[in-house]
Amino acid sequence: MKKTAVLSGLMALTLLLGGCSAQQAGGETPTTPPAAAATVDPAEKTTGVGFYFDTVVTITLYGADDTLMEDIWAACKRYENMLSKTVEGSDVSRINNAHGQTVTVDAETWNVLNEAKKLNRLTGGAFAITIAPLTAQWDFTGGTNRMPTDEERIAALPLVDDEQLTLGENNTVTLPAGMQIDLGGIAKGYIADQVAALVRGRCSGAMLNFGGNVYAVGTKPDGSAYRVGVQDPDEPNSSIPTGLMSVTNSSSPIGVVSVIDRSVVTSGIYERGFTIDGVRYHHILSPWTGLPSDSDLASATIIAESSMDADALATACIVLGSEKALQLTQENGYPALMILRDGTVMMNDLMKQWGYTSLR
Repeated sequence: MKKTAVLSGLMALTLLLGGCSAQQAGGETPTTPPAAAATVDPAEKTTGVGFYFDTVVTITLYGADDTLMEDIWAACKRYENMLSKTVEGSDVSRINNAHGQTVTVDAETWNVLNEAKKLNRLTGGAFAITIAPLTAQWDFTGGTNRMPTDEERIAALPLVDDEQLTLGENNTVTLPAGMQIDLGGIAKGYIADQVAALVRGRCSGAMLNFGGNVYAVGTKPDGSAYRVGVQDPDEPNSSIPTGLMSVTNSSSPIGVVSVIDRSVVTSGIYERGFTIDGVRYHHILSPWTGLPSDSDLASATIIAESSMDADALATACIVLGSEKALQLTQENGYPALMILRDGTVMMNDLMKQWGYTSLR
């Protein structure tokens, strides 16, 4: 649930997002043509906006070769067709519809599932890809405000158990009948990691934003770090990337971190949800109850080399609450910043090393 934002000066993401209405699902809208690699200025900017995994994807490249943007969109489409549960014929769709039979998947899908199981263990089950039967009972985006009855919710709880997902030799996967997986809490991070690897060596720097999973590749053209603003949960703004925002946006960020070659991911309870009879129901469900997490956290921001790790951990932190989340991230080497529901800002010692600047 993850699930952050960006940038001062050079990174006008809000302007990019404003152009999203002209694009088609699964397509992209380059706003500046890429320059030829032989003559490109390292500071020359190429920007593009696409829509993959039900998410606005914003790409900003500096000094890019002339085919890099096209290659990025091709990679995004490939991973969507592989990892999305809603794309017919995808690896995830085939696993979910195998009724307990063994399925052979792409090697990359197998690796993502393997990493997901490791993250499930690392978080003590707070992050779980087998949560799909529970998330299917809620509608946080379709406008119906659907929620399960207690009987429906309790009946689905035994189906949430990542340990029952079996990964065999030769990229085989077996999921017990009745269970479902959803990589929505990890796939964007994985794709961000793969695109970051793709652009290295083919541009002088890049800012990749996969619906709030931000990856700063290299430095800005002047050699400085990218500045990433963490959104104030009390001032959500739907026109900017989830959790992250330009530090010049009128809805001021609560603080700023400076990063080079790192991903920054924020997950927050303000992102999606609905209110019934004065009660707010947000989209980050506890795998143990099937209900929106009732921890003390409103948002969690993670910095990591792996955007996939940060993606899963940001969600897990919301489920775990501040005390366990701070311990988990500190002990495992992940800089973390957390905003409590009462507005208190907390961070582990590793985050302090990244030069977090409070704007309050």
